[in-house]
Amino acid sequence: MQALTDLTDAELSQLVAENGGKAFQARQASHWLWKHGVQEYAEMRNLPASLRTAIGNRLPLRRTTIAKSELATDGTEKLLIGLHDGEHVECVIIPEGERTTLCISTQVGCPVRCVFCASGMFGVRRNLSVGEIAEQVLHARSRLEAGRRLTNLVVMGMGEPMLNLDALLPALQRIHDGNGLDMGARRITVSTSGYPRQMEQFAAADPSYNLAVSLHAADDTLRKQLVPTAAHPVQEIVLAAHRYFGQKGREVTYEVVLLEGRNDRPQDAITMVEVLGALPCTVNLIPWNPVEEIAAREGLRRPSAQRVDSFADALRRGGLKVTVRRQRGADRSAACGQLRLRQADPANG
Repeated sequence: MQALTDLTDAELSQLVAENGGKAFQARQASHWLWKHGVQEYAEMRNLPASLRTAIGNRLPLRRTTIAKSELATDGTEKLLIGLHDGEHVECVIIPEGERTTLCISTQVGCPVRCVFCASGMFGVRRNLSVGEIAEQVLHARSRLEAGRRLTNLVVMGMGEPMLNLDALLPALQRIHDGNGLDMGARRITVSTSGYPRQMEQFAAADPSYNLAVSLHAADDTLRKQLVPTAAHPVQEIVLAAHRYFGQKGREVTYEVVLLEGRNDRPQDAITMVEVLGALPCTVNLIPWNPVEEIAAREGLRRPSAQRVDSFADALRRGGLKVTVRRQRGADRSAACGQLRLRQADPANG
C-alpha cells in the first residue's frame, strides 16, 4: 500500500497527469504535502476539487499516524507512530537550546539484537517505506511550538538503516531537498552497527551525509557478546568507515553504549585507543538507558558518572576526541524501543 509520500516527483507528476492535471499542479501538490504538511487533500486549496478527489481515490495522502506521545520534563517528546498494518515504530524529538534533533526509525523492530536494546527484542518485522520514513519528520515538525524548527536529524532509532537503503536514501533525498523538507545534508547523520558493503553503497550516495558507527567495543570477542549478530570484524568495519571519511571528507563518529563492568573497564579503553587512536574520528559515549526487562535478564547496569568520566579521560589521554551524551527523556520511556515494547505488552507499562 503506497501513499503520496512514497512517490518521487516524477511519479507524482505522472499521477497528476493521468488524472487530468498539469505539471505545475503536481508541484503545487508536492508543496502542500512537504512544505505545509497538510494531512487531507481538501487542504490543497489551489488544486481543483476534481483533481484532489481523483488523486485521493488512487492514493492516501499519508499512511502513518501518531498513536501515542510521551513528553518528558526536559522537553524530549517520544512519538509512537502507527503504521497501516497495525505495526508501530518510534521517533524522538530532542530540544536543546536553539537545536532540535529528531531521531527516526527505518525498520519495524531490529535484526541486530544488541543485548542492551529494546528495539530488537522481537526481531525485525519489516522495512519501512520511503513515505513511512519521511512522514516521521512531518509528524515531528507538526509537534513543534511556534518559532522552533527541526535543526538536525539522526537515523538511529529502531532498525538497521544500512539494511533498508533502498527506502532510506530516497527518503533522505526528500528530507534534504529544498523543494521537500529542506534540511542540509550536514545536519543529517545515519548510524549503523557495521555493514561494510552497504557502507560503501551509502558512501556513493549524493549528497554526503554524516556517518556514525555503533561500535560498543573495539575487541571482537566482547563486541560479539554485546552484538550477537555481528558478522564483520571490528577492523573491517573501521576500515570501511575510514574509507567513507576518505571519500566524503566527513569525520565518522563511533557510538559506544557503556555498560557497567562489561565494556567500561580500563582495558576496554586501551583496546579502543589501539583501534581508533590514529584515525580522524569522535567517540560518543552513551551511558546505558536501563530497560527493566533487559536489565533483569542480562544483568546489565548503567555505569556511574565517575566510571563514565574515567573511561572518557582514558580515551582522551590516548588522543581520541570524546563526547558524552547526556540522558534525555529519563522519565518517559527513554530507551530506544521501550515505548513500542509497552504498546506490544501493556504489562510492561
